[in-house]
Amino acid sequence: MPFRPSITVALLAVGSALGGTNQAIVVTAPRLDNLDLMAVDVAADVTVIDREAIEQSGSVSVPQLLESQGNVLVRGQGGNANDGQISLRGFGENSHVRVLVLVDGHKANRPDMGGIEWGNLPVSNIERIEIIRGGQNVLYGNQALSGVVKITTRRGEGDGLRMSGAIGSDGYISGGISYGGDAGDGFYQAGASGFDYGGFRTNSASSASTVYGSAGWYVGDTDTVVLRGALGTSRTEYPGALTHAEAQRDPTQSSTPGEYSEDESGQATLLYETERDWGAARINAGVNYRDRFSTLGRGNVENTQRGFSLAPRARIGSEDSFCMAGFDLFLDGLDVDNYLAAYPSTRWSWAELERATVAPYFFAQRTFGSKTVVNGGARYEYAGTDNQYVEYVGNQLLPTLETNRGTFPNPNYKNPPDVDAGKSYEGRIEKEGWAAELSVAQTLSGGWDVFAGYDRVYRYPTLDEAAAYQGYPLSDPLNENLDPERGNNFEAGTRFANRAWNLSLTGFYMALENEIAYVEYNDPVSGDLVNLNANIGETQRLGAEAELGWSPSWYGASARWTFVDARFDGGPYAGKTVPLVPWAHGVTSAWVEPVEDMRFTVSYTYVSGQYQGNDFNNEQQKMDAYGLVGLLYNVAVSDYADIYVSIDNLFDENYSSVAYSGGFHPSAGRSFRMGLSLVFWP
Repeated sequence: MPFRPSITVALLAVGSALGGTNQAIVVTAPRLDNLDLMAVDVAADVTVIDREAIEQSGSVSVPQLLESQGNVLVRGQGGNANDGQISLRGFGENSHVRVLVLVDGHKANRPDMGGIEWGNLPVSNIERIEIIRGGQNVLYGNQALSGVVKITTRRGEGDGLRMSGAIGSDGYISGGISYGGDAGDGFYQAGASGFDYGGFRTNSASSASTVYGSAGWYVGDTDTVVLRGALGTSRTEYPGALTHAEAQRDPTQSSTPGEYSEDESGQATLLYETERDWGAARINAGVNYRDRFSTLGRGNVENTQRGFSLAPRARIGSEDSFCMAGFDLFLDGLDVDNYLAAYPSTRWSWAELERATVAPYFFAQRTFGSKTVVNGGARYEYAGTDNQYVEYVGNQLLPTLETNRGTFPNPNYKNPPDVDAGKSYEGRIEKEGWAAELSVAQTLSGGWDVFAGYDRVYRYPTLDEAAAYQGYPLSDPLNENLDPERGNNFEAGTRFANRAWNLSLTGFYMALENEIAYVEYNDPVSGDLVNLNANIGETQRLGAEAELGWSPSWYGASARWTFVDARFDGGPYAGKTVPLVPWAHGVTSAWVEPVEDMRFTVSYTYVSGQYQGNDFNNEQQKMDAYGLVGLLYNVAVSDYADIYVSIDNLFDENYSSVAYSGGFHPSAGRSFRMGLSLVFWP
């Protein structure tokens, strides 16, 4: 598959322009664990967003932070980033199920196709984010097919009392308070935060509130124990899709008034780590719970999810040369009750699904001299899912029938109603996958290093990719033949850094088999409409990511761009472009500090045109490219107070970050925000 000439030209243009990463975003030697005792050097493109960058970003949500500071593509259907799906390395529909998100080491991804509860991850409580691009299945397992986003919350050591607040356009208001400190050999933190956003579009409001706390202890010079927990509630409204003409005429209107979801969630994690003469070890465990009520589609849905994770890991040897082994255990459960929209107390179907996942892995690293690092490993992962779904015969549910002649007894009414055998199912699905990797990194003179690596990647289907249980019927209600995605990922790159400059350039190629997507078509034999999640064939992704940063003194410039050509290779869509994948997207910014503690930043975010979701034949109207200009002003008015003022989408561009089959979801227009943070007794 040839690489597009336009990609090559654009890449050279970025390389010759002022640009790169923001001064506070550092592409490090690829450390894949933020615990020093678990440092692993591999061939990967890694962006670290540290606390300084977070505080200077003006971001009010994690997706906005990832987008502006890490050039992570975000697609939102509600006109804001709080319901956004993130994408790495050229994935379109349901891209978020191919990016693993870890919060304090615990998997935040849900077992279904639902997104992350971003509203319950306050930016003010985040210490550090690592974006690790490319296949990372060996160390991180399922869903790390295109990358990993690792979020580390604050521990509270020496934090003191912190308060923050912000106001903005479309009724945005937020606030937070926390207190953290030290107590002998221990440390602690407790806090609360919340926001309320009226929404750019009608029926697109969102809100969330969270309370959190952590406590830790240093046991001698070798051991550390950390406990963290959080409880949150959130509400999100869904304005629905518009035609292209409607979106151009009035992007603020809604097509689905009254649709929303309300969530209650909780998470707790335990981390134990030790470092000894023989090496090091870590045990990470976590539990999470989420209960969601939503009014979508056919009726009302009560969706309850719970999860448990256990991830021990041990390393024998030094940090430079070692052998490491561990395993991951996940237990996920999901219960669903579906109720009729007009009769909220009448349950027309229910489901119970349980998944157990176990994955042992091995990893080794050898350093030759002080300049050459070779590492590799392998993982096997098994997932067994028990599925049960019961749907009742529809004409037996209601005791009475409403007609234009009045209310009459329903002659078919039964209590309890009969089970509809044609739509109900019970069965077990077992899937397995394996991953491997091998890489080498070489340090050159003058701050340069180069790397190359290979990854065998995989992802098995989520619960609702294989099973229908939420009111959206599939032609095969329990698709036991849906195969896991699997493929090969190759990448090579180079990095350079000195006092004023930093450069990162990575090229990658991924060949994937059995890519999963939702399809609708008429069966050529029966003529029946087929709608299901299916393995649509082989795909190939060829691309490059460039990052260049320049910060000589009191001014600087930065840029990070991604170029990718994603195409089907064989099958009915051979040669077609994968939908919802722009061939280029990037963030470029420049900043100046005319006086100490005062910074002005101008940024430009660009996303090229792309095909709409579900448009596998590339026949529908393409989504328009868009470019957004942002302004940000940061000032430290004292040692204890910081203020920021930001303007997003300065020129009020009308654009949509996502569209499916002619339905466009407009994103927010011009918006203003102003925030204040205070620190007492640090």
